[in-house]
Amino acid sequence: MPRLFKFLMVGASGAVISLSTLWLLTELANWHYLLSYLVAYILAVSNNYFWNSKWTFKDKKSSKTGLGKYALVGLLALGIKELSMFILTGIFGMWYMVSATIILFVVSILNFILSRKFVWNVKKEISNAA
Repeated sequence: MPRLFKFLMVGASGAVISLSTLWLLTELANWHYLLSYLVAYILAVSNNYFWNSKWTFKDKKSSKTGLGKYALVGLLALGIKELSMFILTGIFGMWYMVSATIILFVVSILNFILSRKFVWNVKKEISNAA
């Protein structure tokens, strides 16, 4: 399977986690949508790093700082997402769930490019020991 497809599949699982957490915390726990979005994003990033390491980029390795690099990429994406969420929902009045869904699609490609170039950028050495 092409790497981008795998990345998007992992991202889809993260989107389910993110959107469901966002809705649950905002609607049921009565949290502000921006705080709910932050918690939802942290859960999704953790999920995505794990599955991208095990499946999408299994032939690559990240350094010991891989999670930190992924978190840095995530923080950049989070900043873009939070600002976009504020603009779409806070200023333009779009429903926060629609805003979050649009933002997920737009930022996913940027996230893939940065992850591939910055986080999983070293090929794993394959041992021939038998």
